[in-house]
Amino acid sequence: MSSSEVQEDNHPMSLSAQLSKAQSLMNKDQDQNDPAKTNPLVRALVILEKLQEHIQQAAIFSTNEALSDIQSTSLPLLAVEYHMAKVYLQLRTSSSTSRNTNVKKAIDLFHIFLHRCDTFEGILSDDTHKQYAAIPDVNIDTEEEAPSKLLPSPSRDDKIARFRQSRELRSKIAQMNAQLAQRKRLDLQEHEEIEGHDEDSLHRTMYLHQLNEFSLDSIDELYSSNMELQMLQMAVKTESDRDHMDRHRQRGGHANAGRGQTPTESRGFVRPPPPDPNQRMKMTQVLQDPMTGELIFKKQELQSQVFRPSWNQPTMSLEELGEREVNEAMEREARQKVSEDKAKDAPRRYEYLVRDGMEDNADLVDASAKIDREWDSWKDENPKGSGNKMGDRGDRNF
Repeated sequence: MSSSEVQEDNHPMSLSAQLSKAQSLMNKDQDQNDPAKTNPLVRALVILEKLQEHIQQAAIFSTNEALSDIQSTSLPLLAVEYHMAKVYLQLRTSSSTSRNTNVKKAIDLFHIFLHRCDTFEGILSDDTHKQYAAIPDVNIDTEEEAPSKLLPSPSRDDKIARFRQSRELRSKIAQMNAQLAQRKRLDLQEHEEIEGHDEDSLHRTMYLHQLNEFSLDSIDELYSSNMELQMLQMAVKTESDRDHMDRHRQRGGHANAGRGQTPTESRGFVRPPPPDPNQRMKMTQVLQDPMTGELIFKKQELQSQVFRPSWNQPTMSLEELGEREVNEAMEREARQKVSEDKAKDAPRRYEYLVRDGMEDNADLVDASAKIDREWDSWKDENPKGSGNKMGDRGDRNF
């Protein structure tokens, strides 16, 4: 068996095939119907650890070599530590201590991956190299000094720049995958070029884009993992203190239990009474200021109004009030002028046109003729006094 192949399940598999298998296991969900089955993430981690060991033993990536000396098919193996770090971050744990250990391992693996990519000149782009160089070298040796050695928070501009670079790299990788699929459909030979790339140069360029995308993601994960590590340090310390206190109480309880005291009584603790089911829950009302967006607690709001006068206070000066009324008057005048102009051009009876001096407007005169006819017809149908229904009642002498 050659150095590029290892034995797994009695079948030789190339290193690239094992890496592809580990990546597929990372994206596979655990079978809920069979809880006893091994977690796919654990299986992927086992494969990646074997790959890492084989790469180190075979010295596939030597510091004495340049990027041009590395075969194109070996470039994806540079990301083994990156995939291992992602697995450690995805693994579920039952305690803060275990999670703290996994996050530390992930941080170390991210640094190994970034350092290896930075060692071979030409893998990382200039922007990615500058962002990696800006990360301080943080080595956490003890639990006590961990919180003081965490990375500073990244700036918003740097995060946006990394997001845009990653999106651009994913777009280029998708285009190259489409070109590979096109080559396969056209049944082209490896040396035949399409759009300036033969098959090997196309694979090599795509692998370099993937390494740059993994590097940007590693930088983001380093910042987020260090922030998580700070919270985990506090959780681990809390769990350790609680476990130490529980062990101390158990030893004291068992020592006094033979004297006729229960462990709870020997510790001097009294169980609190059960809560009253009829007692209503006390709630703190929290509101939000619609103008500033700040949170307002009801109690604080009431305290701030203790010395406030009972009458309404002025909200503006006389000068501001006068300016406001002048503006409103000008707006009303403008609206009235617009409505008058509209009413001036509206059709109406001819006598009103004569009154307004509009009898020379032929369109309005034609429209007024129709309105006058309708008005005359209505007067004929409704003579004067026809609406007085009480006229025939009462004494006519008065």
